[in-house]
Amino acid sequence: MEFPNSERVRSELVIPLTLQGRLIGVLDLESINLGAFSAEHERMLVILGSYIAIALENSRLYARSRENELRLQGDLDTARDIQRQLLPQHPHKMHGLDLAAVYKPARELAGDFYDFLPYGDGCLAIVVGDVPGKGTAAALYAAMAIGILREHTADHKLSPSELIATLNGRLCASHISPGFVALLFAHCDMEKGRLRIANAGIPWPILVRDGRAQELKIDGTPLGIFPDLDYEVLEFATQPEDIFVFASDGILESMNAHEEQFGFERLTETLRTVRPDTSSGHICTAILAATDKFSGRPEEPRDDRTLVILRVN
Repeated sequence: MEFPNSERVRSELVIPLTLQGRLIGVLDLESINLGAFSAEHERMLVILGSYIAIALENSRLYARSRENELRLQGDLDTARDIQRQLLPQHPHKMHGLDLAAVYKPARELAGDFYDFLPYGDGCLAIVVGDVPGKGTAAALYAAMAIGILREHTADHKLSPSELIATLNGRLCASHISPGFVALLFAHCDMEKGRLRIANAGIPWPILVRDGRAQELKIDGTPLGIFPDLDYEVLEFATQPEDIFVFASDGILESMNAHEEQFGFERLTETLRTVRPDTSSGHICTAILAATDKFSGRPEEPRDDRTLVILRVN
């Protein structure tokens, strides 16, 4: 090595930079003077070298961690986009019905889902589901449930209770974590003016008729826990301007800073302000805005929120 003044190195002190027995670098000092480095210099640089080694290792680990974080975020963004593509991109259009849905995940990936499925001539199936958890496992389990539903609704041969029982059997047989899903299945036959609802653990649906909101008390065990269960079906004769509200628990259980839940009464108050001719889309917007205002921190939701509004024209 040559210095700019062409004088050659006459003294050199080399200190290995080691950490936990691994060589991660070398500290090399050079001088043009003979005998420029003493034992005291060596002791000082050995002490300094241990700190430099730690700093170099921390820098390397941070760079690797940052790279992994960016790769993971990219994977999550892709998975979120795929999950959204699994859901209906536009409200289903059906004569006599005004349908709208809103889907607000708490994180990148969600356990909530909804679907609109043609289910016979002039008929439509409406599905709202909720898998426990908010991460990758919940999202994949929800995707599996959607796939099974679409497979068994293709031939339109099963009643709502039979369809839910079949889905329950398939999920029980899978033995896959998180292991269960709450689900509501509504079969709407507008030619007969009839709505049939089967429930497996979703909060009770709400019917708004003549300005009065009432819970439709139909219960059921979430799917994927116990095989060979039967599910009750509730049947209604629909009337013009009926509004049906199907929601995951993230709507009613939205919490404020005092740990109070939004609840049925506040939801009823919101629905009471809705005019009979208000579109389903505006009803969705009003309910979501009410839960945001109540929580006081809509940017930090505690749970996924999914809402489907069915309004009879």
